Amino acid sequence: MLRCASIGMGWWSDELADAVQGKSDAIRIVTCYTRSAEKRAAFAEKYGTGTHESYEAVLADGAVDAVILTTPHSVHAEQAIAAARAGKHVFCEKPFTLTRASAQAAVDACTQAGVVLAIGQNRRWHSGTRALKAMLEAGDFGTLLHAEANFSVPSALGYPPELWRANRVESPAGSVTALGIHMIDALVYLLGPVARVAAQAHRRAVPVDIDDTTSVLLTFESGASGYLGTFFACPHTSYINVYGTGGNAFAQIDNSRLTVHPADGPAREEPIEPRDTLRLELEEFAAACAGETHYTVTPAEAVHGIAVMEALVEAAASGQWVAVAGESGP
Repeated sequence: MLRCASIGMGWWSDELADAVQGKSDAIRIVTCYTRSAEKRAAFAEKYGTGTHESYEAVLADGAVDAVILTTPHSVHAEQAIAAARAGKHVFCEKPFTLTRASAQAAVDACTQAGVVLAIGQNRRWHSGTRALKAMLEAGDFGTLLHAEANFSVPSALGYPPELWRANRVESPAGSVTALGIHMIDALVYLLGPVARVAAQAHRRAVPVDIDDTTSVLLTFESGASGYLGTFFACPHTSYINVYGTGGNAFAQIDNSRLTVHPADGPAREEPIEPRDTLRLELEEFAAACAGETHYTVTPAEAVHGIAVMEALVEAAASGQWVAVAGESGP
């Protein structure tokens, strides 16, 4: 049983706890910490955990094997590095960090300490994503041409100004950090590394000073092209579509629907089952910490995803194509 400390008490800390607490034989949250004593007490009462009065106290506790970070994006790297130096495994919510350099520093610290670093990119565990991956590996798409993804919600329409997400430091290019990073990771999982991006980001409707309308063009190292849309002020949308000479497939990720259009036959609906992706990712994290498996999101992919995000933020600001390595292209 992996004994974890939940760090940062908010909506998502509860979502992760709901997925495993009292339900999993592999992982348990045994304590928690956030700066608010009231939030610590409420979480402890709800989930039957202990509390700590500082992050340093958590890291010094020998009864804690790992930390689960659901804190603001800008502090992920320093918290992950501190945990690694204390010998604690790290599960970090997306986005991993806000810069490629800080992501690499956190990866290096975890590697040197011999601890597992896992990023909460739960869309990789969705049945639709896995079905697309299997089709790609089987060659069903022939020559891969293009992939497009969208993840949008209306959440930012209700953001109060004091919310930590409601500023451009924590939310560059708007919903990319909250939503788009999921689909960046899914596209990398399916199609491999991204070579360059072009992007635009605007504030259209939300009451706080962040962008709510972001669209991105991608060129993959394989030569395939891609598109990502992510909007913070419209009804929930979540899909990944893949196009090739051998056929197309349209996956409504959160609705567990997959439609396949083969080049040599009629369209068909493929049955895919809903899965508890949060429990699956946390239990795989526990198995990785026990040395039983490798976590699905590799450290290199974790860093690459942030490099893509960093490049698209630069591209949106400059209006130019930007290489993921950081150099502007034509």
